[in-house]
Amino acid sequence: MKYKIGFIGAGNMARALIYGFIGSGAYGTKDILVYDADRDITEDFRESGFRTASSETDVVINSTFVFLAVRPSDIVTVLNRIAPVITVNNVIISVAAGISISFIKKLTRPECKVIRIMPNTAAKVGLGATALSYDMPVTYTELTTVREMLECVGIAEIIPEDKMNEVISLNSSSPVYVYMLARAMIDGAKNQGIEEEAARRLAVQTILGAAKMLDSSEEDISKMISDVCTPNGTTVKAVDYLEKRGFEQALADAMLTCTKRANLIEKEIDQ
Repeated sequence: MKYKIGFIGAGNMARALIYGFIGSGAYGTKDILVYDADRDITEDFRESGFRTASSETDVVINSTFVFLAVRPSDIVTVLNRIAPVITVNNVIISVAAGISISFIKKLTRPECKVIRIMPNTAAKVGLGATALSYDMPVTYTELTTVREMLECVGIAEIIPEDKMNEVISLNSSSPVYVYMLARAMIDGAKNQGIEEEAARRLAVQTILGAAKMLDSSEEDISKMISDVCTPNGTTVKAVDYLEKRGFEQALADAMLTCTKRANLIEKEIDQ
């Protein structure tokens, strides 16, 4: 049987995509072939009703769209294993940070069809944000099919490949920034005597509401900030303090640090 989707590697990001696909209703457990080098992980998927493969090459032979979701440190080994069985009927979808399309082609074959994606774990709940880039000979139909897959679990934006390392800091690593914000808000509330469960519910709903406001408004974000800041009020005092402490600059610096690491991974692998 030929499966439409196969996964080589089933770590956190792969799991988010897999369960997001299932949760969307577009795919069932029998539509996805899964393999992970950790036999316990593969067995967990089998027990959950998924089809599982015996090896990386088994996934490629039996799948059309192959999600390559292994750690960058394992990418060379895996590419060398699957290179002999890749055909024109396969589209390799790389989820590995810092791994270029040209590098994948170099270790497989020049005519290999490769789409590079950078999703995030919110795909699991259908609210993912995925950046993708591609190169010839990927066809328009194949690109459209992959984009439609990813839109089952959120939004998908096509960007130039030379910005794929930079985009990691924007959409892939960034859920952690929000988690840290939520933790800080909850801890700040607890320190002022607010019960933790109530603080968590209020913080989460506030973040959800703010995100919805951003999504539904065409106003400049600076205008949205100023609209909430009553002169000499409570919010403006908090904003002034955050600005003095370099809140936004710290986040920008963190994003740049993330990108630098992605660039370093690319250099380390491509040696």
